[in-house]
Amino acid sequence: MNRRILLAGAIACATTLLPTSGFAQEPFPSRPIKLVVPAAAGGSTDIGARIVAKFMSESLGQPVVVENKGGAGGRLGPSEVARAPADGYTLLYGNSIGQALLPAVVKTLSYDPLKSFAPVGGAFWYSTVVVCNAKAPFDDLKGLIEHAKKNPGKLNVATAGPGSGNHFSSELLASMAGIQVAHVPYKGNAPATADVVAGFADCIHISEAKPYLDSGKVKAIATTGLKRDPRFPQLRTVDELGLSGFDITWWQGVFAPAGTPKNVMDALSAAMRKAVETPSVKDTMFDAGFVPEFMTPTVVNARIKSDMAKFQKIAADAKIDIE
Repeated sequence: MNRRILLAGAIACATTLLPTSGFAQEPFPSRPIKLVVPAAAGGSTDIGARIVAKFMSESLGQPVVVENKGGAGGRLGPSEVARAPADGYTLLYGNSIGQALLPAVVKTLSYDPLKSFAPVGGAFWYSTVVVCNAKAPFDDLKGLIEHAKKNPGKLNVATAGPGSGNHFSSELLASMAGIQVAHVPYKGNAPATADVVAGFADCIHISEAKPYLDSGKVKAIATTGLKRDPRFPQLRTVDELGLSGFDITWWQGVFAPAGTPKNVMDALSAAMRKAVETPSVKDTMFDAGFVPEFMTPTVVNARIKSDMAKFQKIAADAKIDIE
């Protein structure tokens, strides 16, 4: 009996000393990563995603492949990634619309921006520019407000559609200025801006303002962030011009499904930070119309919470319903 006990013990000890390489965790990443973009190809979100994907690929040593999942107002992409395996190989290229604005006002979303995802980091931010037709009877924010007060409900403000980012921005401006404007929704920023240039609508809030300003066919009134947009350093903010506290800016970043292992999240976040903070990459982002600024996962979550509260209030005050 003693001999059997000793033999069993020896076998157990030998087993614990066997090589464990066959059970070792595979290094991350060991295969291509899919980056889901909740927008069609060619727009600002897609452009940002492709810049980030390219330089994260170089840092990680594996391809980061962009897959566009547009439709349903930006809801399809987040819904898909929220259901994906939490292994770091399916990521979401999210933005403030899908991660903060929609969750603030839509009750039927299939994902929760804080519970369904783990932020990898923020890539950059940008403000919008309040631009108006070159022949508008005012040249600055004070003149715009005075004109709107003298002509209540007659200042036409174009947007990309009900519940769009520039709809929220224009409603906040109207509320804080105490003016009534006519909301003119379009199916996207391109046709809306074209009508402002042509004079069929008076004003619009857009981020891609530079080519229109350079053409001289519109006039810039102000930018919408608390601090000046480095892309338009000569333009004062709405806050500077008297509507204290006015702050609408937009951001983009990368998210993984909730529950993704810490070592994977750390690797992704480090690669993203390196990409965003590399001077040549920053120049590429800036030239594309973005202000590069890495946001840590903690900062991203805090930003989502504050943005949601802001958008909920704007929607309630302006009676915006996009269900």
